[in-house]
Amino acid sequence: MPPLRTLTLAIVLLFSHSLLAQKKDSLIQKEIFSKQLDDIVIFGAEKKQKKLLKTPSSVTQISSGQIQSYRLWDIANLKGIAPNFNLANSGDNRNIAGIRGIVTTSYDQSVATYIDGVAQFNLDTYIPQLNDIESIEILRGPQSTFYGRNSMGGVINITTKAPTNQSSLLADMSIGNAGQKRFSAQYKAPILKDKLFFSTAYLNDVKNGFYTNDFISEKYDRQRQNMTNIQLKYIMKNNWTIQADYKYYKSVNDGAFPLNGDLASALSNPFHLSQNQVTSMNDQTNNASVVLQHKGEKVNVVLQTSYQNNYRYYDNTLDADFSEFEIIGIYNNYGKSYNNVNAITNELRIQSADKNDTKLKWSTGIYQYNNYSPTKQATVFGRDAGFIGIPDTDFSIISFNLLKTDGVAGYAHAEYQLNNKISLQVGARLDYENRALTVRSDFEKQPSFSFTMLEDTTGKKNYVAFSPKVGLNYTVSDNQFLYFNYSRGFRSGGLSSISSDPSQIPLASFLPEFSNMFEIGFKGVNKLKTLQYSIAGFYNHVTNIQTPFLILPDAVTITKNAGDLRSSGIEWEISAKPSKELTLQYNAGIVNAKYKTFTTVSNGTQVNLNNKRQIFTPTTSQFLTATYKKKIGKMDFWSNIQYQYSGTQYFDFANTIKQDAYGLLHAQIGFKFSKLSTYVWARNITDVKYISYAYDFGAVHLGNPRTFGVGLSYKIL
Repeated sequence: MPPLRTLTLAIVLLFSHSLLAQKKDSLIQKEIFSKQLDDIVIFGAEKKQKKLLKTPSSVTQISSGQIQSYRLWDIANLKGIAPNFNLANSGDNRNIAGIRGIVTTSYDQSVATYIDGVAQFNLDTYIPQLNDIESIEILRGPQSTFYGRNSMGGVINITTKAPTNQSSLLADMSIGNAGQKRFSAQYKAPILKDKLFFSTAYLNDVKNGFYTNDFISEKYDRQRQNMTNIQLKYIMKNNWTIQADYKYYKSVNDGAFPLNGDLASALSNPFHLSQNQVTSMNDQTNNASVVLQHKGEKVNVVLQTSYQNNYRYYDNTLDADFSEFEIIGIYNNYGKSYNNVNAITNELRIQSADKNDTKLKWSTGIYQYNNYSPTKQATVFGRDAGFIGIPDTDFSIISFNLLKTDGVAGYAHAEYQLNNKISLQVGARLDYENRALTVRSDFEKQPSFSFTMLEDTTGKKNYVAFSPKVGLNYTVSDNQFLYFNYSRGFRSGGLSSISSDPSQIPLASFLPEFSNMFEIGFKGVNKLKTLQYSIAGFYNHVTNIQTPFLILPDAVTITKNAGDLRSSGIEWEISAKPSKELTLQYNAGIVNAKYKTFTTVSNGTQVNLNNKRQIFTPTTSQFLTATYKKKIGKMDFWSNIQYQYSGTQYFDFANTIKQDAYGLLHAQIGFKFSKLSTYVWARNITDVKYISYAYDFGAVHLGNPRTFGVGLSYKIL
């Protein structure tokens, strides 16, 4: 990691460069124009297009060009790019997201993911791969007024590229170590000029993985991923448009949870494990949406409906003891009637027209959703179950959980220009959610003996959440903007699932979790637009903390409300263009997220965890990148280097599983010859060993080791 004093000096030099550049003679303005940073327009916190520098919230935008030069292939690669933004996964392609110490720790996220304006309802239904992406926005801080449930930490907003009147074809192929083979293609064309447009994109990603199963002397975590995206857009009369999207994702993962039983073995023998029960995880997701939109002289109208489906199962029994013995396993391959999640969402949004000369800008809307999630899972106790004190062998406890969720919300937001300097914004949202959970438990003794331990039992619970927002904005100058916000966010309440542990009573309800954040921020750009900066400070008080307790061996999460958390910090983003060829970016954040009050029970004893740090939350994050582009004759040359630094973080509430600070170095170099491009990439160049994910019982998953490869792309416009 570059020393902080060196980074501070770099910031000072960037500002000094800006001040000197402003004193240059006006005769070179044409040359300076070629050095300017692009004006960034975002969809943002208010669900409408707005200049980033005039947005009264903390937003990091990643453009399509940056997605390419940073080599961002999946959501996990976004880790650390935005200040105080962290991602972790255990190898199953589902990411645990955290922003400013507000962390997703269950299927109800704290950080919501939206793709083309559609909420990915939970960790099952979202698609992890990135392909044909126009932009990615990371909104930091509670976004519940517009985005509702489970956006109390922030939002990941992903937008795919839309088709236009210009036909285009792009094909890209990359190969690398660890058996990496990735192919993508995108085709866009008008069917009827100025009226009907078509777009399709395809992705195939294959890799051998990084772990070896020494028990069978084979690779453990081979993966095959396929994704297809189809889009139709029709422009009608009177500024009405309708757009239909269909996204399909399928993954086969031969080692969904590559885990070592403890940290010591993970570091002493990295990327090796020894398990006797081998299976593949099959993961299939369908996302379909239709958006009807009208842009008028007085109002804009958006009507959106979506359907999401995910079917995930293991071919055979999953090894749950992570050993060479047949002690415990998980089995859930009971057909499509189970482990098949369905979600329907609908939203009607009405907003004031896109005019800059009106004092009042407003938005209002209604959001509705239904979720149906039936699961059936067996905890299998094998022939070696006696090793952990189980008095019987070769039996299973089968758990049924049938969850139905219905909800509706209404929201309104307004911004009023008090004078040419000051504006006031105020908003509110009211959410109502009804949950019904039916549970059952069966005992099954191999080969044919079984009985019901708990008959179908249903619990119901209703939840109401009020999410206000108020802010004051001050335009310091045409190029500087100051804002202050208070916003409230929430994560849905729920009911506890049934597990194989009889001491854990099912259908116990837990309340919604609320965050109350105060934020002050300052944004600006110099007159020559060669330097852009933003800085924000925040304080967050989180109540009714939803604390997950992992029940083994089922890997079922039981959630309880267990205390309050305080999170505070500072973050900054600086972009600079010292020359027309070179662009620099430095994003960083510092966060102090601790439990003010937190007590739990372990082995029958009450444990006080006050002042312990929040899990999955690095104390600091830094992202430093340089992109260089230059035309050499008829050839375009470009290169990018990134340095990502993560501070100390913990993975269990007692703060015993610790990852010290570490830094990752990535790079990419490319050449473009007319329609053909070639590039070389490498990630984690110094091959740092670090924990990506760990469970509170000690099992550890390491982050990816050094990877590298070459690519070739062909583009026709």
